[in-house]
Amino acid sequence: MSTDKPTHGQVVAKWLEVASGIDKMMERVGNPEDFAVAPGSPLFGDDRVSTPYQVSHAARMCLVSGVDHLHAAKSLVLDLKVLHASAVYSLLRGSLENLAAAFWILNPPQRNERIEHALRWHAKNFREQNIALEPCGLSDESSYQGKLAKLHAVASPRNISNQKVDAGFRSSTVVKYTEEQLPNVSPLLPWQVCSGFAHGRPWAVLGMSEQEHYETVAPGVMNVRLTSGLDRVLFPALSTFRLMVAVVDVLQRRAHVPS
Repeated sequence: MSTDKPTHGQVVAKWLEVASGIDKMMERVGNPEDFAVAPGSPLFGDDRVSTPYQVSHAARMCLVSGVDHLHAAKSLVLDLKVLHASAVYSLLRGSLENLAAAFWILNPPQRNERIEHALRWHAKNFREQNIALEPCGLSDESSYQGKLAKLHAVASPRNISNQKVDAGFRSSTVVKYTEEQLPNVSPLLPWQVCSGFAHGRPWAVLGMSEQEHYETVAPGVMNVRLTSGLDRVLFPALSTFRLMVAVVDVLQRRAHVPS
């Protein structure tokens, strides 16, 4: 099998191919009539017993945020033709994390597991909300515990433990879950690289960027100019795009009545 580096033309063609799909998905998530949950579908049943923390609502919020971040990356790279050294990776990281969370919520075959994951998603939201707002006097431990109690009220009839709900989740958990379930997407390494860029980690920034070296007056010290390229950012962008397609596929399957 050939391991030749793709030509610039091939890279541009692949970007344009995924850009069309990203634009179409951006239109879809903006349409309130799209992704309807059909009565009698698995997701309809999930929502009925998880109200007011409907599984489909949590998954849809993750999908919208994931598509929004991905579309922003596409717009920056292709439409504005601005290729920052790091920013596009941060956008792709946000997309990967949200899409992986959506897949983690929707993919389990058992209803209880889908509901548990949706409740854990809400628990993480409430915990981070309290951490942010408590110092401002806009939240307190009592209100936080009250919100968790409402999640417990949904979990209890399904024999989902409060401990599981309160644990929330980590982005690394949902990305690794997606890596195991979707080997053709393999989002783990792209997510790790994008996270490295988002945090300015040298292993990612120096490892993935194009470098120009300039001598300085200090012995053994070089100035380095870092730039990116369409071929380099295509690697995480393709994984993110494929994950988006997988999320939409499982969402539509769960939202339709089995034949």
